[in-house]
Amino acid sequence: MKASTNFYAWKPVLLIIIPVMLNYAVMAQVDTTKTKTDTTKAMTADTTKPAAPATAAATTTAAGTSENAGTSKRFSIYAGGNSNTMSGETDKYNANAGVGYHIGVAWEKGGFVYYQFGLRYNNAVYGFKSRATTKDTGDLKVQALDIPLTLGINFLSFAKIVSLRAFISAMPSFTLGVSDNHFGVNKDAVNSFIFYGQIGIGADIAFAFIDIGYNYGTQSLLKNSTSSTNPGQAYLSLGVRF
Repeated sequence: MKASTNFYAWKPVLLIIIPVMLNYAVMAQVDTTKTKTDTTKAMTADTTKPAAPATAAATTTAAGTSENAGTSKRFSIYAGGNSNTMSGETDKYNANAGVGYHIGVAWEKGGFVYYQFGLRYNNAVYGFKSRATTKDTGDLKVQALDIPLTLGINFLSFAKIVSLRAFISAMPSFTLGVSDNHFGVNKDAVNSFIFYGQIGIGADIAFAFIDIGYNYGTQSLLKNSTSSTNPGQAYLSLGVRF
């Protein structure tokens, strides 16, 4: 009886609480439905936007840019100084190092492995010292047209501003002339063609570059020398690329 009496005592309270809870449940359900509907609309609206073509175009452009960067074609012009030596001597003179200059142009196809074709005007200067008096007696200046055929590696080909390179070259060289001298050496006394091997390193910063290298001739420079007079040249070039 006591339990029944307690139940009837709580009945009015339950009749108030239950409708309130049901009301909150209904309101929560309505809000949730509304939120889902709004989300669906937003997703539908985003889906209907023409974003896919733009994305595809951007992807294509990026891919094209990357491909072009990896296989860029560039033209360069440069100039610099060189130090020249010969491996032997003449009957009367020992050869000393002499300082000359060069000017060149080149066309390059870039990438991690790159190749380059160039033309270079080379004014090589060789100093001579008398074997009898051991005194310097003057310079021999030989002008030539070099054709460097270069294969190299660009270690920073992925970078846009800076690159570091190493290269080797095969370089045919054609003698153009010999400046006046008192050694009795003229163009006829110099080999008209010499084949050089060349190695070097280089660095690019934006459109400017610097190359440092060495080349060595596989033939004598002077025709009638009693010993080999193979020419060697260390050089430094500064240039710009377009």
